[in-house]
Amino acid sequence: MTIKYILPEAYYDSLSISKKLGDTLENFRQEEIHLFSYFSSILFLYNKNLVADWKYKFILDSNGYPFSDILDEAIKRHILNGIIKKGNNFLEFTTRGSNEFQKFSNMNSLSTREKYIEASCTTNIVLPYSKTIRALLNDPEIKNKKITASTLDLNTEMTYQYFSELSTAIGISTDNLIIPAVTWINYISQQNKIGD
Repeated sequence: MTIKYILPEAYYDSLSISKKLGDTLENFRQEEIHLFSYFSSILFLYNKNLVADWKYKFILDSNGYPFSDILDEAIKRHILNGIIKKGNNFLEFTTRGSNEFQKFSNMNSLSTREKYIEASCTTNIVLPYSKTIRALLNDPEIKNKKITASTLDLNTEMTYQYFSELSTAIGISTDNLIIPAVTWINYISQQNKIGD
């Protein structure tokens, strides 16, 4: 068996997202980790960071979810190490996972990603979870790529400009990522007539 290198950022992101989903849900699906990581990367761009600095990219899978091979390898490692327990269709975050998260959350090189992950995952607390999932799957970038089934290359300028316009229109400071994240979900929901 060949041991694959796991990118530290992907290891941390999947660990942090799994913990947050596990804190608010009894169980969650593997593709939801990818989806919230993708949303975190959009918020990362919103703060004028470079796309390349997120460290991994996404494609669209056959179910219309963002997917990253690099992130998926980290998730598989978590399952193998007992950090995440895999059931028939769902995943569950374990006590061992909580301990692992505590160790990694103190690493400065990775903890800078936490505010983006925190904001993206908080939307499922503030808004109904099903509404959040449906809205994210109708994100303009994802919706446009469903036609071509290609790599999800985020348009930095378009994403930042859109979020800036939203923030200006409703008078929100761009430093608070949770409010733009929730606003983004609500906007997509309204555009696509997604209910609770």
